[in-house]
Amino acid sequence: MTSPNDLHDDVPDQRPASFDEWLQAFKEQVSFFTGLKLTDGSMPRWPLADVLPVLPVVGAGVGLASGLVFAIVRGVSGPGWLAGALAVGAAVLITRALHEDGLADTADGLGPHALETPRRLEIMRDSRNGTFGVLALALTVVIKVACLAQFGGGTGLAVLISAHAMARAVLAYPLLAFSPVRGDGLGVLAGKPTDTDVWLSVGIGAAISFVLLLGHGFFVAILAPLAVMLSAWVGSRWIAARIGGYTGDTLGAIEQKAELIFLVVAALFIAH
Repeated sequence: MTSPNDLHDDVPDQRPASFDEWLQAFKEQVSFFTGLKLTDGSMPRWPLADVLPVLPVVGAGVGLASGLVFAIVRGVSGPGWLAGALAVGAAVLITRALHEDGLADTADGLGPHALETPRRLEIMRDSRNGTFGVLALALTVVIKVACLAQFGGGTGLAVLISAHAMARAVLAYPLLAFSPVRGDGLGVLAGKPTDTDVWLSVGIGAAISFVLLLGHGFFVAILAPLAVMLSAWVGSRWIAARIGGYTGDTLGAIEQKAELIFLVVAALFIAH
């Protein structure tokens, strides 16, 4: 998992200053985080750290597409497990399994005991999946489908938009709190975000989640975003303690963990 900014060594310090510029920044990040190509392929104008607030919006878009698949299948009397599986599959296709790849690589690198950091990083760069990676992917998909299976179409749509928005929003935290492990990966050229941008990004994700889940209960509308924030905080610190910071793969793993926890909380606390 790398950033579009890895391709760009000469990005301006100036942040987007108008609606059109923020729209362009949004298109650049959509082009990286999904398979949709909304730009001409030229170098991005802004480093990722300067446009963090677009991430929860990108996530909400992925969740909307995935949620519509879920709602349509449920709407034609499809079983919940089938709707859930197709919705999860749709998100994987839209994002080109970007975050799932990071999850598998992270599990392979951090799963084994008694390995030195260089060896863990070497394993994470290996394109082949090992036991830990395969198990992490399988369990994640199964749990996601199981959580979604009990929802109706409208509820599943709201939950998926919220989960994807919030899971992308909390990627801002490790970028601020830690440093990239490698000198040639995402973090070096993505830049270091400000506290304000991190809180804004997380706030946008939390606001989207709160508004969409409020109709299903005030408690879950508060608890689900908080659980995701906690998971990103704990997960990022756990990873940094083992490899000294973060990589693009570990950011993908944090996103997947956050998405999973959001769905679990929603499945446990939304009345059906």
